[in-house]
Amino acid sequence: MKSLTTKLMITAAAVAIATSVASAQSLKAEIPFAFRAGGKVMAPGSYAVTTDASRHYVVLSNYDAKDSAIAMPASLGNAPKNWAADGNPMLAFACGAGPCELAQLWTASGYPAMKFAHGKSGSVEQASLTEIRLVKTNGD
Repeated sequence: MKSLTTKLMITAAAVAIATSVASAQSLKAEIPFAFRAGGKVMAPGSYAVTTDASRHYVVLSNYDAKDSAIAMPASLGNAPKNWAADGNPMLAFACGAGPCELAQLWTASGYPAMKFAHGKSGSVEQASLTEIRLVKTNGD
């Protein structure tokens, strides 16, 4: 019974992702450092960044490394004022002693920014925020 339930849940998730592909927005980012997203550490490189229209997840795909991660936002909110003023899609990473972690994504397409849960820096380490500009790849 558990096996059937698990298979049905996986199938439902796959259908939900497939149906949102048509309304997905694709972006590209050059990320020059290792980072954590969706519970895994990703290598530096060129990434396709895809979000679904409902903003329930983001997929970061590094085709050269044949690796990808799916991250679910913890919340949605306003983009930082400097991002909104600039009008370009952006990614932000919280960086400290360990690998940087995906912190925020804004697609600049009329939707709120996606905010991701990430570890808090300890009092010993110096945390910083690293911003990466995204480039639209699907003609939007």
